[in-house]
Amino acid sequence: MEYHYPRRHYAAHVENAQVAVYLTYSGLEGHAAIDRELYLPVSWTEDRARCRAAGIPEQITFATKPALATRMIVRALDAQVPASWVAADEVDGADPHLRRVLEDRKIGYVLAVACDHRIPTSAGDVRADVGAARLPEHAWRRLSAGAGAKGQRW
Repeated sequence: MEYHYPRRHYAAHVENAQVAVYLTYSGLEGHAAIDRELYLPVSWTEDRARCRAAGIPEQITFATKPALATRMIVRALDAQVPASWVAADEVDGADPHLRRVLEDRKIGYVLAVACDHRIPTSAGDVRADVGAARLPEHAWRRLSAGAGAKGQRW
């Protein structure tokens, strides 16, 4: 399972737009979006009149994008959607709650992190980029993410 955000298009001025978090299931036969959550910034969730005017239920409160992702992943796992691992971008990789939920459920994960993300090691916390640079060449294995329009995606 993986989820992703739609591409953002920036305008010269502020516009009303909807931002969603999607859960996508990938398997040997292909992939499909299986869940979605509407992301509402605090400026919306704190303005109940605006929410009412937009038809947003009263019980909807602010949730971060990683919290929405975690909610969808838990729903899918609870519905017995088969999954051995989850992949997500660095917005989610920085969220310790998502990692904890996946570890508690024994689900593998590949979550990107920012280069300055602190990684706990037996020698103490270290930045991700520093830790990666300290690993010897033979510790790395280059894998393909599949063929793309311009060849293999390494």
